[in-house]
Amino acid sequence: MANTNHTWSYDVFMSFGRDNIIKRFVDHLFTDFKRKGIRAFKEDEDLQRGEERFPQIQRAIEQSRFLVVIFSESLASSPSCLRELLKILECKEKDQDKYQICPIFYSVKPQKVVNGPNTYVEALKELDILEKTEGAQLKEALTKAANLPGWDLEDLANGYESKFIDMISRHIFNELNVGCLHIGEKLVGIHSRTEQMNLLQYAGSSEVHMIGICGLQGIGKTSIAKAVYNRLYAHFDDCVFCENVKDNVKKHGMIQLQRQIIEDITKSERKIRSVSEGSSVMIQIMKSKRVLLILDDGDQLEYLEALAGSHSWFGPGSLVVVTGEDRQLLCAHGVEKIHEVEPLHNDEALELFSLYAFNQKHSKEDFKELSEQVIEYVNGHPLAIKVLGCFLFGKTVHEWESELKRLKSNPVDDIQVLISRFSLSRKSRHV
Repeated sequence: MANTNHTWSYDVFMSFGRDNIIKRFVDHLFTDFKRKGIRAFKEDEDLQRGEERFPQIQRAIEQSRFLVVIFSESLASSPSCLRELLKILECKEKDQDKYQICPIFYSVKPQKVVNGPNTYVEALKELDILEKTEGAQLKEALTKAANLPGWDLEDLANGYESKFIDMISRHIFNELNVGCLHIGEKLVGIHSRTEQMNLLQYAGSSEVHMIGICGLQGIGKTSIAKAVYNRLYAHFDDCVFCENVKDNVKKHGMIQLQRQIIEDITKSERKIRSVSEGSSVMIQIMKSKRVLLILDDGDQLEYLEALAGSHSWFGPGSLVVVTGEDRQLLCAHGVEKIHEVEPLHNDEALELFSLYAFNQKHSKEDFKELSEQVIEYVNGHPLAIKVLGCFLFGKTVHEWESELKRLKSNPVDDIQVLISRFSLSRKSRHV
């Protein structure tokens, strides 16, 4: 989800070709946006007369939260659209967590954009654009955009435009409103990892799917699961996010968690006297519904059997997501696809650390080398990075050097022990 703390001039900027078919489709989309209270940039309403067009377009792109590129037969023949695409990708690369790019494939398949005969690249050659300075950039931009998760008219709506338009506008509307789960303020790498999961394949499916998100404790599984929820919940009849299943069951019991799921779906209270009764009620209310159910830290056999016993519990098109560390248990339960959460890359780790250690995206000049030593030590583990960043915040170079010397003289192999050590140390300094 894009950064909701940013002040946006527009909710949506759309880049599209100029043939009559696309204009008609875009006009209907604009109308649906307006009906739902979504503010989209429109040239005929928002461009200032007497000023150059493209600088205004660039500003509108920078000030729009959702950047929609409509791929059609006519987009490649529009140099202005291709320059808009370059600007859109430039914005995303500068601040990937601030913007959402939403490619729409209207009667054009993603592969046609860059591969095979009669591609966009061929159209650019006919326009003699590839011979110019922008040529290589345009070809690269088309490849990147075509590989992003997108909305395909044929795949998602079987060619029915009204249904397709409603899906798009509903997705954006829900992303803009309170239905989204709050993930956090200082996010690095969450949305890029979510995009790699190719989530829209589940939004358009008629099958029941179960997927897993696995990784070490503190690696970011819960944040990614929330991002998955925020990307997909507009596509389902009912959605439930059960955070920290293990702790909730320990504190309140399985029956209470089952009751929560049932009440979230039915919007009414339901008395349950046993776990088996709870499972029966869940099957009864979910087997005819398209449900998104996320079980965070739910990778124990008793949890899975009581909350998501099998694919047959759920209506066609439902999706169950389970986060946890036990990959083998998820496989044995019928989870078909498991996404392993990788540690942060060095540049991501350094950015996250800087956000906590300096309250900015880049480390301060005097601390650059020391910051890199910290990053090397924690090996891309997000929670360890956050804990160490908080611990070192506001300290002098000399204090940093002392802490790093202590780390190296008393190395910790277990990342959880390291986190506990510095969390406790930080608390003791404030007692």
